[in-house]
Amino acid sequence: MGTQPGQERVFAAVPIKGEAAITLSAWSRAAQEQYAFRRWTYAGDLHITLQFFGDVDVEQLPELCTALQKAAAGIAPFQLQLGLAGIFGNPLAPRVLWIGPEGDTDSLHHLQSEVQQACLPLGFVPEQRPYHPHLTVARKYHGSTPFSEINADHYPSPDHWRVEEFVLYRTRLGQQPMYEVAGQFPLLGL
Repeated sequence: MGTQPGQERVFAAVPIKGEAAITLSAWSRAAQEQYAFRRWTYAGDLHITLQFFGDVDVEQLPELCTALQKAAAGIAPFQLQLGLAGIFGNPLAPRVLWIGPEGDTDSLHHLQSEVQQACLPLGFVPEQRPYHPHLTVARKYHGSTPFSEINADHYPSPDHWRVEEFVLYRTRLGQQPMYEVAGQFPLLGL
């Protein structure tokens, strides 16, 4: 099941930047030596998803970008930092290994809500489950022994980054980086 001709698979996200990106990339490389996951996220693809839109007609992208610009206009830049690691799925064989953001997460949640509200009139229905911001580091644990919790000594250092924009990514399956910026939306705080 892939994207049809004339469509692009897109989502809105906050990219990780600066020292925090370098730190998380180094942490991920070191974690690969300890934790047996099938797929590790390419460093250039690390992000916090705000909303997944799925396969969107190319003709609808300008309208989507206009809605995303409106969502960004009312949010001021804010600070995030790398937080604790966590998992989704079975604790013994998790589907996803992630790092959570810390810092001004209230602004992150507000931004995510504004993105959803701005895109709702275009027919993009938000997910029903609660928003759980995270940076996916790895997928599909396949170790020969059950997964064990990550020791606190093995967390990345809490480097921070300033969120001054969010982006619309398009997915390019099978390529690295897999995500390509299709639009940038500065946080204006108006």
